[in-house]
Amino acid sequence: MKLSRISFLFLLLFLLVPSVSYAQSAADKAWKPFWTKFSRAMKNKNRAVLKSLMAKDFDSNCITGEPRNCWLKLMDDENLWGNHQEVVASGTISCGKNCRVTVDKYLIFNYKNGRWLWTTLWGD
Repeated sequence: MKLSRISFLFLLLFLLVPSVSYAQSAADKAWKPFWTKFSRAMKNKNRAVLKSLMAKDFDSNCITGEPRNCWLKLMDDENLWGNHQEVVASGTISCGKNCRVTVDKYLIFNYKNGRWLWTTLWGD
């Protein structure tokens, strides 16, 4: 009886490992195309593409209006493009499972529902 329980646990473990590995590899595979598109959009100040790469519930300091539109307007009003372009040029590092952050830990990206999104700014 004990042997069958151990066998069952090993079987269960081997069935679960590929699904966890697949989820991570799907995020890894999706990262480079996302980052290329995001970096290009930031460099070219392409608001429409950036908005499409931001989470709908993008966490910003904006009090009124749709958060993504509000943040993009703030980027224009406060002339923040250069600062963000430098941050993006520094690259990213992993900050946990399905999470990446720029090297200065300012821009945070999460892999949700099969795609990467810019989700928030550190400290906001």
